[in-house]
Amino acid sequence: MDLRHLRAFVAVAEEGTFTKAARRLHSSQPPLTKQVQQLEREVGTTLFVRHRDGVELTPDGRMLLERAQAALTAFREFEDCTKSVGARTQPLCVGIGWGLWEAVERVRSHHAKKFPDARIAAEDLCTERRSTQERRIDVAVVRRPVDDTLYESEPLFQEDFVALLADTHPLASRTSVRLADLAAVPLLMYDRGLGPGVYDKTLALFEAAGIRPRVVNGQPPPYAQAAMMLVASGEGYYVGIASPFTQTHRASGVAVIPIDEPDARLDVRVAWRKGETSRAIREFVRSARAVFPARVQTARSGAA
Repeated sequence: MDLRHLRAFVAVAEEGTFTKAARRLHSSQPPLTKQVQQLEREVGTTLFVRHRDGVELTPDGRMLLERAQAALTAFREFEDCTKSVGARTQPLCVGIGWGLWEAVERVRSHHAKKFPDARIAAEDLCTERRSTQERRIDVAVVRRPVDDTLYESEPLFQEDFVALLADTHPLASRTSVRLADLAAVPLLMYDRGLGPGVYDKTLALFEAAGIRPRVVNGQPPPYAQAAMMLVASGEGYYVGIASPFTQTHRASGVAVIPIDEPDARLDVRVAWRKGETSRAIREFVRSARAVFPARVQTARSGAA
């Protein structure tokens, strides 16, 4: 699933026909139809009912439309931000882990006041990247693990682990849950490469609690629309993360409940290459420290 699929889905939903949507996107109808079909396969449900004179959203399609529109709006806003912060020939490339845009935007906003001519570009760290893309990243806001042999990093703040359950589940009304409470519910797990820090810490929490979850492997990651569909449909639950600086998993049909276990937290860190001499990169790291000073200091004291 990528932006092409979301743009196709939203255009067809808003225009009411594939013909009008293709005209709006300056595309032909066959590839647009294929993109919508690919999205339907990805989420595992039909999004449109086809009629002779157009299309109509299914209930599942209506549920996903608002989220797709919000995702496209957020992307356009970020594009506008990166275009408005200056005109440097070579932009500073910031890698962003899933859901960490709010934290990065706080740093970017602070940084832009100090360096109004600085230009910043974003690199999504939620997708598989080639080595050339990896080298292009100057500084990143990420979760562990961070390769300490190649990168320096500092904690910015901590995220709490949460359970994502159908809002109709008996546990959905709880203010918090223990992992033992979830033992009978299937745990939906994704490929480790999509979020190794959250993945490894999730398994560590279960091991520390002495719980053997009913794992269902090979599922979409917890930040995907397809994952929300699985949860809302009662197929199981995910373990995710949330903080005041993290876009949460909140969606219609999904309850987000804090997990009450020791050390059910994860550091979010700013990372940059070892031996970095670029002033632009060092100044961005300083901006990150300035935005999260108390949290960095507390984390350093705890580590010491």
